[in-house]
Amino acid sequence: MAQMTLQLYDYTDDELRNVMKQVQQDGLAIFTEQEYTEAQLTSIFKRIGECEAPGLFMNDPDHPEIFKVSGERDAEGNKIGMFGDGELGWHSNGNSRHQIDKILIGLYCVKGDPNTTLSICNTSQPYYDLSEDEREYYESIKIKIKFKNHTMYSLDDDDPELEFMNKNRGSIRNLIGVHPHNDLKYFYFPYHFICGAWEGKKKVDHEPIIEKLIPKIFKSKHQTHHIFQQGDMLFMDQFTSLHRRTPVMGPRLLWRVASDYKRMWN
Repeated sequence: MAQMTLQLYDYTDDELRNVMKQVQQDGLAIFTEQEYTEAQLTSIFKRIGECEAPGLFMNDPDHPEIFKVSGERDAEGNKIGMFGDGELGWHSNGNSRHQIDKILIGLYCVKGDPNTTLSICNTSQPYYDLSEDEREYYESIKIKIKFKNHTMYSLDDDDPELEFMNKNRGSIRNLIGVHPHNDLKYFYFPYHFICGAWEGKKKVDHEPIIEKLIPKIFKSKHQTHHIFQQGDMLFMDQFTSLHRRTPVMGPRLLWRVASDYKRMWN
């Protein structure tokens, strides 16, 4: 008889905490052959921290912590999930928000598309690859971040996602952040959202900064590429990673959950 793969909901708190340490350091962790109901998936995240549950059209009505990620539409032509089926540029959760606290993202594959690839880039290691002078320079930079349509992805004017994305007022953040749970430094670099920059108190042009950093951060050695199959579970830390997606070519459904780490680290 084939042995069933150990399911994450059966992990002890210490085992789950060790997984989260890996996620925070590496930016991601991938598990396969997981079999979850909606309740089992949300129970894992509720052991880790508080979950986001805004009650939007893409949230499961019975399990509002779950966001459907899908390009499918219902019988009336309405979207059932977020992010559609187009290409998604490099981003992480909450880039356009003033406060980012849900820094753990989980994606569980209900139905995969063999022609769609998710790429994840570690944003901590590129900092430690720099010289001391480069680190000092980039630590002096602050960036202004706000969502702009037709950059990271494109939304129609009547798309319900566009309404709540435009409500976010954006933020000014340090280009180099310090992870709250392990003190690792990382680049906060969702460059599609960057619309201003300062070196110390001096306003500077943000475009040359972006152009110089893209080849430093997005090296192949910092990236992992994944094609979802049913039962795959991917965790990503939204400070120590960025991710992007190729267009979805067929039916595909992911369950997405966003949380903090408050129940494992104060």
